[in-house]
Amino acid sequence: MSKIFKIVLILLIVASMTSAVLAVFAYIGKEREYMKRLLLEDKLAATLKDKRRLEKEIDVNKKAKEEAERRVKEIETKAEKLSLQMGKEKDKTKVLLLNLASRKEEVIKLKDNLDKEEKEKLAISKKLEELQIDYDTARRNITKLKSEKIRLEKDLSQLKESSVKLDKIVVKPTQTTAVSETLASPKGLLRGRVLVVNRDYSFIVVDLGKNDGIKKGIV
Repeated sequence: MSKIFKIVLILLIVASMTSAVLAVFAYIGKEREYMKRLLLEDKLAATLKDKRRLEKEIDVNKKAKEEAERRVKEIETKAEKLSLQMGKEKDKTKVLLLNLASRKEEVIKLKDNLDKEEKEKLAISKKLEELQIDYDTARRNITKLKSEKIRLEKDLSQLKESSVKLDKIVVKPTQTTAVSETLASPKGLLRGRVLVVNRDYSFIVVDLGKNDGIKKGIV
C-alpha cells in the first residue's frame, strides 16, 4: 500500500468516526430536545390543568362572591328595614312611655279618689247605721204613738158616748196668723164646737185643727 492510500484511509476512518460521533451527538441532542419537549409538554399540561382548576376556583369564588354580595345586599336591606322599624318602635315606645306616665298619674288620682270615696263610704255607712238606729227608734215611737192613738181614739169614742151637747165656740185668730185670717169667716172668726170635755186633765176636744188654720197662740 502506498503512503497516500494510508493517509486517505486514515482520513476516511477519522471522517467516519467524526461523523459517527457527530451522529451520536446529534442523536443525543435530539433525545435531549425530545425529553425537553416532553417535559415542557408535561409542564404545559400540568399548567393547563392548574389553569382549568384555577379557572374553576375563580368561577366558584366569583359565584361565591356574587352570592356573598347578594346576601350582603339582602342583609343591608334587612338592616335598613330593621333600622326603620327600630325608629318606629322607638317612637312608639316614647308615646307608650308618655301614655304610661299619664296613666300612672291617672291611677294615682283614681287611688286618691278611691281612698276619698272609701272614707266617704265609711262615713255614709256610719251615717246609715245612725239613721237606721234613728229609723228603728222612730218606728218604735211610731208604733208606740199608733198604740197611743188607738187608745186615745178608744177613749175619745168612749168620751163621745158620754159627752153632752154644748154651745158653739168662737176662736179669734191673732194678727200674725195669716192662714187663720185667710180661712176665717167673713167676720174674721173661726166657728167650731166642743166635742169632748175632760175634767180629769182639764182639756177639751174641738172640731177645729191645723187644717182650719189653728196655731199656737190663737185665743
